[in-house]
Amino acid sequence: MKISMLTKENAISLLDDPKSFMHLFALAICFGLGLWLRYYGYWAGESFHIFAINDEVSAFRVAMQFLAGEEQAFYLGQPNFSEGHAPGPAWTLFWVGLLKLGKGSIENALLFVALLNSLLVLLVYVFARQLLSPGYALLSCFLFAISPWPVHYALGLWNPVPLALLGVFLFITLWQVTQFEHSRAIFWVCVISAVIPHFHMIGIFYYPAILLVLYLTRVRLNRFWFILGILAGVLIYFPYIMGEIRHDWENTRLILNGGSDFSFSVLKIISGPVTVLSNHPGRWLGDGLEGLLGFGDKWFISRYVLLGVNIISLVLALAIVTKFTMHFFSLCRLHWKHPSQMLDKYPVYSFVGILFFLPLLLFALTGHNYSTRYTILIFPLIFILPALYIKLSSHNKLKRFYLSSLPWMSVFSVYLLVSFYTHMSYQIEGDEYFINSFKKMEQIRETIKHHAGTNSRVQLVIDDYIGSAPERLRISTVAMADYLDIYETYLTNFTADSKTKTKTKSYILRAENDVLAEDLDAAYRANGIVIYPVR
Repeated sequence: MKISMLTKENAISLLDDPKSFMHLFALAICFGLGLWLRYYGYWAGESFHIFAINDEVSAFRVAMQFLAGEEQAFYLGQPNFSEGHAPGPAWTLFWVGLLKLGKGSIENALLFVALLNSLLVLLVYVFARQLLSPGYALLSCFLFAISPWPVHYALGLWNPVPLALLGVFLFITLWQVTQFEHSRAIFWVCVISAVIPHFHMIGIFYYPAILLVLYLTRVRLNRFWFILGILAGVLIYFPYIMGEIRHDWENTRLILNGGSDFSFSVLKIISGPVTVLSNHPGRWLGDGLEGLLGFGDKWFISRYVLLGVNIISLVLALAIVTKFTMHFFSLCRLHWKHPSQMLDKYPVYSFVGILFFLPLLLFALTGHNYSTRYTILIFPLIFILPALYIKLSSHNKLKRFYLSSLPWMSVFSVYLLVSFYTHMSYQIEGDEYFINSFKKMEQIRETIKHHAGTNSRVQLVIDDYIGSAPERLRISTVAMADYLDIYETYLTNFTADSKTKTKTKSYILRAENDVLAEDLDAAYRANGIVIYPVR
């Protein structure tokens, strides 16, 4: 018994030694698992998000507009914000860069996103090492590598997806500024902060928190690099400012005038971080509760097994967030007269707490809808919380249960991800739903072009049938039509021979169950849909 205990203690000691083989081997396992799960999501699930595909296709259009030299694409991004668009072209440049790396293939670009977000696993470890002991940093890295939500949001060409990467660089550099005198990292804090709203405007809610951390730190800032960083941040918005001047500040006025309605979904600022720490897959399948229950019956023996484990993980995640919340605000209450002392005495809790809570509270004041994807920016912070929970909690029953549940909950999370992406691959190839991943849309486009013949411009018509179709079919068809139009407008070369005039051939899409005639001249008949020419 004594030997067993010593072995266990030695193992823990070795894991807490960053130079030991066991620690490095554990880190390699974390990275390997993270890479495998993200690659499998790309390979089997084709990086598909049912509620993101329209935004992804819109971003594809803006990238093509940028390459075509269209003015608006040089100063406005694809992401919508209020009634306007996010300022600046950084998201578009990200798209264009990935397309160039992928030699014009969106499928290759999606692979680069998966690989880039696999490297994020190691960056989360680097960040966690700055705040935690090596053993706890490994725990944060491991949970980030295998938890469902970081994997789910590591895939796709959707504008929130790169936020975790930007977030971890922001938090690493900001922490360095608070720990080292005259740190030049303040320059990168300014630059990264300026770039984030190009991807998603949620970034502006983090500005007050960043400024508060800089104000409270007793470490002297490098004023030269701070001023240089501010100037660089302003220059990042130079294209937007010049574009808006030429267009009478149209986009800025749309942003300021829109989105005033209150939404009770703002309360998701409470549930969002809890959900991210759990293994509950939410609406990933796009069918609400019905789809989740069917998924549970197929892959977990019974829906009740899936729901039961999901509920347990949600309760544990709630305990983690609640414990940190209580501790942080108790520190605030004790040090409210001298908050700088709080940051000085409790740097980790203060740093994480300010950047975690203040932006959420500021967003709550807007009354706007809050979505789980808005938490992507703070994924690196959220996955610090389990380690802090273990450190803060006394050895009570809940903590013992959490520690004992970590191994089997981790196995469950890995199985959930593998089963989900396998399930998605069956749906992509099956006839139950039309899953319009980029790979599938390209297959359909090539089939339609072959059907239309040479020198034909093709279009998919959005008619009243699609307008009143079920949500999944409507979303998929609109994205498919837009994808076709982008190719025909920007990427298809038509023959200039006057003897062969370019003709436009229109197609319509129907659910296969709504097509009675078997002798239709169908261009595509599979995956539960039929696409045929307009007569």
